[in-house]
Amino acid sequence: MVIHCILNNLTYEQRLHKIALTFAKEHLVEVVGIVRSRMEPIIADRPYRVSRLRVPFRRGPLFFLVANLQMFLYLLFRRGWNAVLASDLNILPACWLAASLKGKSLLLDSRELYTQTPFLKERAVRRFIWELAERFLYPKVGYILAVSPPIADYFSQRYKKPVWVVYNLPLRGRGFARPRLENRLLLYQGLLHPYRGLEELILALGYVRGWKLWVVGDGPLRPYLETLAKQQRLMDRITFFGLVPFEAIQGYTQQATFGVSGEIPHVLNHKYALPNKAFDYLQQGIPLLVGEAPLLQALVRHYGCGRVVERWQPREIAYTLEEIEHAHEMYDVWVEKARVAAKELHWERQEPCLRAWLNFALAKKPLPPQGEIKDCHSVTALAHIYRQDG
Repeated sequence: MVIHCILNNLTYEQRLHKIALTFAKEHLVEVVGIVRSRMEPIIADRPYRVSRLRVPFRRGPLFFLVANLQMFLYLLFRRGWNAVLASDLNILPACWLAASLKGKSLLLDSRELYTQTPFLKERAVRRFIWELAERFLYPKVGYILAVSPPIADYFSQRYKKPVWVVYNLPLRGRGFARPRLENRLLLYQGLLHPYRGLEELILALGYVRGWKLWVVGDGPLRPYLETLAKQQRLMDRITFFGLVPFEAIQGYTQQATFGVSGEIPHVLNHKYALPNKAFDYLQQGIPLLVGEAPLLQALVRHYGCGRVVERWQPREIAYTLEEIEHAHEMYDVWVEKARVAAKELHWERQEPCLRAWLNFALAKKPLPPQGEIKDCHSVTALAHIYRQDG
């Protein structure tokens, strides 16, 4: 049995779900997440076991401490598992300690550069603590995944070991949406965190007429963004939907004119980001509107599937939207290119490689470079997009 642990609510975790689906085709799988209140949504039936631990704190040091302690105790007394997969650094202490005591395989899905996230940038003490944790724990993990080639290179060079890439690609869709330029609907889906480009996007709508914005997600920045929208008198054009289970997101995406991914690369984590949402938009045949993040720019330019705003500033975004309003033929090209990209950028393409990675861990064999594995050639072939263009 493989246990996959995460310090988030399982209702909204797409990447964890896709990894679990892949593993469940050959192994027993259990995913373990966190519940922070009694109002959490019920999780739909899934082809793997689901467990949730209740933590009485919503955030802060006590949350991390108690969550890791509970996860450790759960793993320690849980019988029958052979490997544990930690979703990022914040739950790795519990997984490492349990795997060490029980002699099991320890795996890590490093979904971001955790010590380079916006929340730690201005918190020197917390960043120092997590940097110590990374330097102590990462050398002890023999099997590490990353979400983009630069993040894999960062960890590989820092800890002198192979790190494999598994992109945040969506499951293959069953058809495409029919986006229309006339709708002028921008969609943002994801967490509402700093440096995601939402403040600039809201201000940009004040300079143009007709365009609307749907925000599907939640996070600490939501109250500020809602206040900003009210101050700009844009609440009739901006809708905040809150968190939506990933099974339901497709219904929102299909109505968009553009999917927005405006990450601002003020921190390394955003500079190296290839977020879920960009690939989710493409899988529905929705063109992208992206900002300054170099890997997102490389994605759009390689496939020709949308528009890059070189400087993600309100007036620049507004000017770009005004240009796009009259680019009907170009918009049709972007839609067609998005559909072409979707046929290549889907999760199933990565499954043989991901299963190979797990099999190395279960056999406790040293992990070779990803490029040496035949089952991974279709994954490693994508790296040239971001290493050459990016």
